[in-house]
Amino acid sequence: MDNTETLNKLINRPQRVVRNVIIIAVLMIAGAFITGYSGLEGMDGGYALIVIFGFLALSAVVTALVYIPRAREFKRLTSNLKPLAHWTYTDQEWNDFIKEDLKEMIAVNKATLRLVIIISIVVCALLLLVYRDNLFILIIAGIILLLSIVAFLAPRIRSNSLQKGIHEAYIGDTAAFVGGTFHTWTQLGAHLIAVDIYTESKIPVLHIIFEFPTLQANQQEIIRIPVPAGKMEEARKIADQLKAQIK
Repeated sequence: MDNTETLNKLINRPQRVVRNVIIIAVLMIAGAFITGYSGLEGMDGGYALIVIFGFLALSAVVTALVYIPRAREFKRLTSNLKPLAHWTYTDQEWNDFIKEDLKEMIAVNKATLRLVIIISIVVCALLLLVYRDNLFILIIAGIILLLSIVAFLAPRIRSNSLQKGIHEAYIGDTAAFVGGTFHTWTQLGAHLIAVDIYTESKIPVLHIIFEFPTLQANQQEIIRIPVPAGKMEEARKIADQLKAQIK
């Protein structure tokens, strides 16, 4: 099977999300109209149902608006226009990558969790000084415990997903598809901030780092793409090409 045929067989999951949420939005809007004309009194639950249906419809529309650019980028990456690179891996290379990816994620999560714990302790101390209520200790301890569980499970869930995904990577100038997971750095104000190749592990890993705004602050995300044997020169060219996007 040639590269074009393989690309065309990849499932555009963002497009599926768009289709499904549009169906949900239509159903929710229909539910609101049916409730409004059903004769159900507003004070008997009619208003509440209409508000709920309207909120769900609005949420579905917002979700569609977020995923439409992702679906477009996925189609662009996997169209007949060839991506920058299409890499395949041996089982050993992929297993080495999974181990390295797990190690990196655990290290990042530990550092983040350590910072959250320090901030939580400071906040808890301030609340105790102001309100003198020991209940805050239990609340902060519960938050820390929940975040610790997430920090422990998330890397392992990702490793399991990578193990089950296809052992291939497609890299474009605005998106990448790695092990069955699609990434793009062109939506919602996202922009590249760094591109490098980590060579200290058993298998070199191309890091594509981008930043995007959230309600709290800008958040960073790292796309890790293993570099198979014999592809280091190609990886360097891709890194240089992507670095040209950094402003």
